[in-house]
Amino acid sequence: MITHPLEALSEQYLSEKKLAASSLKSYRIAYKHFTQYLKQHDITYPKTSDVIKYRDYKREIGCSTYYIHIHISALKGLYNYLSLNQKRLSLPEVYQYDIMMPIKSERIQKQMVKPVLTLEEARQLILFTKEQRRFIWHYRNHAIISLMLTSGLTVHQVVHAKRADFVEMDGTDVLYIVRRTGQNKTRVKLSKGTILVIKDYLSKRKDDNPHLFCAHKNKPTHQPLERMFFYTMFRKVLKETGLEYTEITPHCLRHTAALFNLERGGSIEQTKALLGHVNIQSTLVYQAYLDRMKNDSEYQIESMLLHEDDWKSDVFLMYILFD
Repeated sequence: MITHPLEALSEQYLSEKKLAASSLKSYRIAYKHFTQYLKQHDITYPKTSDVIKYRDYKREIGCSTYYIHIHISALKGLYNYLSLNQKRLSLPEVYQYDIMMPIKSERIQKQMVKPVLTLEEARQLILFTKEQRRFIWHYRNHAIISLMLTSGLTVHQVVHAKRADFVEMDGTDVLYIVRRTGQNKTRVKLSKGTILVIKDYLSKRKDDNPHLFCAHKNKPTHQPLERMFFYTMFRKVLKETGLEYTEITPHCLRHTAALFNLERGGSIEQTKALLGHVNIQSTLVYQAYLDRMKNDSEYQIESMLLHEDDWKSDVFLMYILFD
């Protein structure tokens, strides 16, 4: 089998689904591996049992649980799309049934793996970008960083925010954003400092770009900031600030905001609302991270081994070490 019908169908699916470049790459890899497996086994229309065999095969060759989870999730999205659009796309009737429905996703333990800023590092970033402001892009960069550190927004939400969505309501300025594709805009409360720096930035704008933040080039456009431009700008700011060693990405500011909110005494529910999570399990990851950071078991064990605590006797230490 040289080609497989799923190759074209998966591209059709991705063309109608708004995904970041990194996500598109992951999905395409998942579909490539699956179609290769189907072609090797001469399967044109796979059944649920074939997917299970494919999943087991991935386990046998040593793929991680997280890797398999990504592949299965990608297939779930594809076959759900094919089932719902079978008639619209004039597909064979075999696609009416979603073969992925009985398949459970791989269980993975959610944990924070991205770096975050300490309170001192966050202050350094805010103060440096504030004091550095000379040109309009300095005002933009400072406003973006202040917004992300206090509101926990994603890069996508920031680059696609519109000037018309930054409005006054009930005596204060708010920002309306789209949390998820296809949903109505939701209101985001802003801190007083963030409101001021956004207004400072907008007061210096002479363009008619509808986006809240834009690239200030010789030839103005109506386009939002490109993601790569955004990341390049952020890396430059980190280097100038002396925080390059942190290796944080713009998205890490969202993680930092979540942790700061919990550290100041905010509840899990408040943090869930801040981040716009659908499932509270996603928010509990941050609480688990904080709890682990506060756990000083390693130091207590070292203290015990070195017999630094007055209440420990020599007999107790010998019992621990040699029993």
